[in-house]
Amino acid sequence: IRRGHQVYQQVCASCHSMSLVSYRDLVGVAYTEEETKAMAAEIEVVDGPNDEGEMFTRPGKLSDRFPQPYANEQAARFANGGAYPPDLSLITK
Repeated sequence: IRRGHQVYQQVCASCHSMSLVSYRDLVGVAYTEEETKAMAAEIEVVDGPNDEGEMFTRPGKLSDRFPQPYANEQAARFANGGAYPPDLSLITK
């Protein structure tokens, strides 16, 4: 699992999403809790709104899902010549 995650991060994540996978899914399977928390903290997550109604960014945490490479399907298709890269969350099921 660890090697698969490394390949995904280095090769696949630039086009493919894993929208149903949270960082906590890697704890105990591929990484320790500390390693996974550090990995999640490397991403910026849009959260909110705060008390003033503004959205803000925060470091990722274990319950956050992997970030999507594109803002929406149209952006993904535009970047890939009209093809929509499949989500890899359930590719083996």
